[in-house]
Amino acid sequence: MLAATAMAALVAAMAGCASSSAGTKSTSDGSPGLVIINTSKYDGNLIPDTAKPAATLTDDAGKSFNIRAMTKGTVTLLFFGYTHCPNECPLTMANTAAALRMMPAAEAAKVKVLFVSVDPGRDTLARLHSWLGNFYPSFTGLRTPLSAVEALERQVGLPIGQTFKDPAGEAQLDHATEMFAYSTDNVAHEAFFPSTPPAQIAHDLKLLVTGHHP
Repeated sequence: MLAATAMAALVAAMAGCASSSAGTKSTSDGSPGLVIINTSKYDGNLIPDTAKPAATLTDDAGKSFNIRAMTKGTVTLLFFGYTHCPNECPLTMANTAAALRMMPAAEAAKVKVLFVSVDPGRDTLARLHSWLGNFYPSFTGLRTPLSAVEALERQVGLPIGQTFKDPAGEAQLDHATEMFAYSTDNVAHEAFFPSTPPAQIAHDLKLLVTGHHP
């Protein structure tokens, strides 16, 4: 998909300079963080530190949802996709659900998965709730007007996708495929892709929810 090549190049470029770092991280508001980061332990793709956005959307229960406020101090996975996606989105959600089921229930319960629709014209709140519930009951769908979605994508450094028609004439979207993994300090240090095996996702989530690396 659109961002996969760009992110892969970024990861490759970082690989030569990525080093293990340990210590208390600081949150965006300057307060001490909760995570001791040692990125050499990650199985996922390292990315430049990306702050969790503070945008307010509507969740699939019809309630106002501020991403940063509602997930404060919580390991959070953030993905931009759409329910009519034929491959990458369902694969990402299926792999994430499989990873959570590999974890002890108490640890899996400490992970919040957010799915922001890049197709709000077709993705109603009811459709988001039903579609995501087929993968994992606690996944949260988020919806907002397309202009706000694109502003949010720019805020986290993602390119804006383009619409095209598939051979059947149905509208599809070329969109970013990385899923940001935010630790409890409200910063993402890595991302997962549709090709990331569930075992690797589970491995890193276990590290994130415990707040440190062994």
